[in-house]
Amino acid sequence: MKEKVLILNIGRCAWGRCIFCGYSRENYPEPNLLRMKVDLDRKLVGFEGDTLKIFGSGSFLDDKQFPREFRRYLVEKCKKKGIKHLTIESRPEFITEDTLLDFDGIDLTVAIGLEVADNDILKKLGKGMTVEDYTRAADIIHSKGFKVRTYLLVNPPFVDDIKESLDRSVSFALQHSDSIVLINLLPHANAPLFDLWVEGKWKPLTREKFFEITRPYANNPKIELDVETFRFVPRFPPEKRANLEGVSSEILNHPHFRVWQEYLCDWYEKPKDKTIALFLPCSAKKPYSKSKTHTLIYKTIKTLPIFKNIHRLVISTPGVVPFEFNDFYPFNAYEWDERLETPEIKKEYIKVTKKRIFDYLKHHKYDHYFCFFKYSAESYIALQEACNELGVSCTNCLSRETYEALKEEKGNPLFKEEALKELREVLSKVKQKGT
Repeated sequence: MKEKVLILNIGRCAWGRCIFCGYSRENYPEPNLLRMKVDLDRKLVGFEGDTLKIFGSGSFLDDKQFPREFRRYLVEKCKKKGIKHLTIESRPEFITEDTLLDFDGIDLTVAIGLEVADNDILKKLGKGMTVEDYTRAADIIHSKGFKVRTYLLVNPPFVDDIKESLDRSVSFALQHSDSIVLINLLPHANAPLFDLWVEGKWKPLTREKFFEITRPYANNPKIELDVETFRFVPRFPPEKRANLEGVSSEILNHPHFRVWQEYLCDWYEKPKDKTIALFLPCSAKKPYSKSKTHTLIYKTIKTLPIFKNIHRLVISTPGVVPFEFNDFYPFNAYEWDERLETPEIKKEYIKVTKKRIFDYLKHHKYDHYFCFFKYSAESYIALQEACNELGVSCTNCLSRETYEALKEEKGNPLFKEEALKELREVLSKVKQKGT
């Protein structure tokens, strides 16, 4: 069985108030029948399979979002191309005997987002439907000889006991469904759920925790597991960004930094070829890649044979910042003037940063660990303390002798030719496994 998935981002969800959904808050093109037909034809060119799945930002059975003429056109297109199995999505209010008439002759599956079999939770989620609405729609679908596919959220907010709630929802959904998808709820940046994460009132499950909770259902042929419904990265839309200027405990512990550090520990997967950790200082100029500090470092190491294996990791006020995210908010938007640090804030900086480094290194392993820091830097002290607790040996590519000699000179010791030469020399001696 060969299948094709089509994502049709057209119009808006008629409801659009579920607190976990960001798609309904996107600005998609308004329905245009001719354009929709042309787009469908283009997307189906060359497809010779027998299964088609349609996903959108709302309900395929909503006439205002997907005109009935377009739905009929799709069905005829499927029949002409030999597509026998069709899956669509819809809210219950659009599932009627009349709207289903158009699919005669097709093996149709209608997917419904029940999310959780609890009316009180559904109300808090802003779902705009009840369990009874779901069962009514499921009965209509089955009465027409079609199939029901049910979406359930494994970790919705407002649930006291995730496992108990999931067990009840799965047991209920199995009575009305031909198939079920258990979804790991992840926060869309422009949905209210994202705000709950930032506020510390909810957080996404890790992959490991998701599979642990759903293990009892893993071998059920009617149940599928969906651990990551979209490419998950904490992207703050402009309207949700904050002023991150200043030197204070409030800035150091800002929830936008916390959210990113949670993501880096719980969800981020470092590139597999990055086997050498190179911890680096931050820079006043953002993004780091535009600064003198990182420009000099890059020029120094870019021609090394092992450069492709080096993972540059900045240690700064936000915590650990993998270099591929250096131009993401909040890493490109904070200002922390070291000259304004008090002894108290320095002490707190070391404590907070040490914890963030410790957590990161617990989740991400490298074959080699290096850094390039001034020995007096709080970030270096935090790094050393974290590595010592973990039993990790992290070598400073700047020797203490060279640092002591350079620190008396004017300017940043890391900019000096002698320091950069040592950086290159230390890294050039690294032997990769298998070489």
